[in-house]
Amino acid sequence: VLISLILYEIMYTTDDVIHIAILWTLDILAIATNFLLIVAMWIKTPTLLRSYSVFLLNNAIVDLTTATVSALAAVRVVEDREGGSSVFVFLGPCSHISEHLCRLCHAVHVNLMQHSMVVVLLSFAYRLYIIGDVFPSRPTPTRPQMWLICALSLFLMSPLVAGYYLEQTSVAKEVLRRLHLKGYSTANFHIFGTRALCLNAVACLFAPAVMPMIFLVRRKLLMQIIKNEKKSGCFNNGYFEALTYQMLLPIGAAVAVFLWLCDITQIWSSEFSERFIMVMFNVFSLASPPINFTILPPYRTLI
Repeated sequence: VLISLILYEIMYTTDDVIHIAILWTLDILAIATNFLLIVAMWIKTPTLLRSYSVFLLNNAIVDLTTATVSALAAVRVVEDREGGSSVFVFLGPCSHISEHLCRLCHAVHVNLMQHSMVVVLLSFAYRLYIIGDVFPSRPTPTRPQMWLICALSLFLMSPLVAGYYLEQTSVAKEVLRRLHLKGYSTANFHIFGTRALCLNAVACLFAPAVMPMIFLVRRKLLMQIIKNEKKSGCFNNGYFEALTYQMLLPIGAAVAVFLWLCDITQIWSSEFSERFIMVMFNVFSLASPPINFTILPPYRTLI
């Protein structure tokens, strides 16, 4: 952070320096751990788990990408209540390259984190499909088929990324002056525009919609695991435990959305809450790899 400040001669405030340091610490750790997980899956995944490992690999790539774009943008949120909008302040290196790159990084960051919840749901569904008795004559999906499913889920997120990017506009000079943001790279996000309302509705309702489905599939998977244990006397449920812990990760996103809603409705509004929103968004990409390293047998030996 200090090197960046010296190189670019930016007059960041002390709070900005602390904000960047926290985000970069989380992001650098997330990049490193996800990269190690990708390498571990490349060299340690058993043949029987090759298909399922596609979900793990996809999630690691998504989390690595999320952490990278987060580090590039290093976003701080400031609410412009007079204008009815959120102002995104870009403190990261992208602000010295292109403001449009910063907007794209932020759009990708927000929406890829939601995609990670979809991957958790697909992972539970896959395990249930493989060990369950819902499909008695089920063929094991091939790796290309699994990659196709992951690619399709990413493709379905692309309209949200595009919408979030296009909704960000330049901030008026008088607004920058009023919010004491002159000299910063910024983007304006109108909260009450038609497209913005749709995007905000998706962001606020996505986790509440996906989480019940995850709990339902998890419950069915747990019942099937217990059933298999009674038949065989033993069953390796490490993958179930890993998925269960990963299922709790969206709570960080839910907290961030809750803080944002409290801020725009002025239930609890402060600079701390505005900065803490992005910190909570960054927890997701860091927490997943340690869970896989700690619980999953093939990768546990690497730590």
